[in-house]
Amino acid sequence: MIERFAFFLTFLPGLILGLTLHEASHAYASAALGDNLAKDKGRLTLNPLKHLSLLGTLALFILGFGWAKPVPVNPFNYQNPKKDYLLSSLAGPASNLAICVISALLIRMSGINSFEQEAGIWVSILIGTYFVNAILAVINLMPIPPLDGSKIWPCIIPGVKLVMPAKVTMGSYLALVMLVVTGAIEPVILSLLTFFKSALFFGV
Repeated sequence: MIERFAFFLTFLPGLILGLTLHEASHAYASAALGDNLAKDKGRLTLNPLKHLSLLGTLALFILGFGWAKPVPVNPFNYQNPKKDYLLSSLAGPASNLAICVISALLIRMSGINSFEQEAGIWVSILIGTYFVNAILAVINLMPIPPLDGSKIWPCIIPGVKLVMPAKVTMGSYLALVMLVVTGAIEPVILSLLTFFKSALFFGV
């Protein structure tokens, strides 16, 4: 039990950092592109308390998964709705990918070149940060509301509406929760972990 809790703690800093920077990136990108809705809601900040959801944080400890508060965006405030909505939606996954790359570089610089080597607490946290943000970056590209992919792909595919009806969004959200709760999404997560585990020490 203690080992499991310690293992969980190595992932927690990376998760908080990843969720915070993810949502903040959406807010800053949206404001830069002409939509001040996130700014008016106080989301133009790197303060985790402004981005983390109480319910999402509790779910993390109870169910093993969690979420942050989505950044409010009005794509019709942009000068070029499709292009700008695409850029603001990509900002979140891009921030997670950046954290992932920086973490990987720091891990490699530490001298650790396999998971069989004993790592100190800081390197363990870096490894947790790497995996968490790699998964956040990929999962958020899935075309399922409320994930970013549901906003990204309509900007790319001709004829698709930018904003989905609320009923579709809610139904997709419940379906996503069920995938996590029932464990149906676990094979996807495990495959991603295996891929990124190989990628981390590729060429060593």
